[in-house]
Amino acid sequence: LLSAIMRDVYGPQRLLAANLLPPALVHGHPGYLRPLVGHRPAGDTFLHILAFDMARAANGQWWVVGNRTQSPSGLGYALQNRLIVSRLFPEAFRRMKVQRLAASYRCLLDTLQRCSPCGTGESARLVLLTPGPYNETYFEHAYLARYLGIPLVEGSDLTVRDDRTYLKALHGLLPVHGILRRLDDDYCDPLELRQDSTLGVPGLLQSIRAGKVLVANALGSGFMETPALNGFLPAIARQTLGEDLRLPSLASWWCGERAAFDRIADDLSDKVTLDTS
Repeated sequence: LLSAIMRDVYGPQRLLAANLLPPALVHGHPGYLRPLVGHRPAGDTFLHILAFDMARAANGQWWVVGNRTQSPSGLGYALQNRLIVSRLFPEAFRRMKVQRLAASYRCLLDTLQRCSPCGTGESARLVLLTPGPYNETYFEHAYLARYLGIPLVEGSDLTVRDDRTYLKALHGLLPVHGILRRLDDDYCDPLELRQDSTLGVPGLLQSIRAGKVLVANALGSGFMETPALNGFLPAIARQTLGEDLRLPSLASWWCGERAAFDRIADDLSDKVTLDTS
């Protein structure tokens, strides 16, 4: 569902035309990247990895509280935790027939390699882009890169020449076909996004638009993390997929809609001073 929303808002924008998504919610969000409007990513896949914040109510019902679509953390931690548990409780681990995770990581790697734009006779070279050792989740970045067998790189390790992305090596420039990023959207390219970023790769957006490199997840997914989106998902699911959500989202209202604002205004007025102008 989230992939379908991204494909639409960066493409024909039928959801906006049908008022299933308010244009102000999308276009007004800083995570919506106008330089990528009309672009289809390599492999035609916007979201390769997703993370969800979930909560369980007293009656046992599960609710989706939030989405993590930019560069979700957790793959490395899940793997490390699983290995620790299997070593501490080996007999229970075998007896319970816990499903192993290796196949999932192999599938992720195979998918990135298959979708990466390679030339004839080339094999896809993948890298994991990290903000660096001062990031709070750097351990996971290093652990995951080592497990997947791909280089761990910072923005300064990459360069863009003639729309192609390269890895700087001692013996020259090596073409990079796929980037598994752990960097938020606006830090990825100081030329077109956040100008004060020293973490990204100058010219990366142009390389993406030219179809020369795959970035997972696709840039421009930041607006999908807004809680305001939750209130519109049920109607979008019925319109786009022809089915209801299997797990409900936490009740959310976007107060940019007058009807939603009027519904909660009385509750809010007891706690805050409202400006209804």
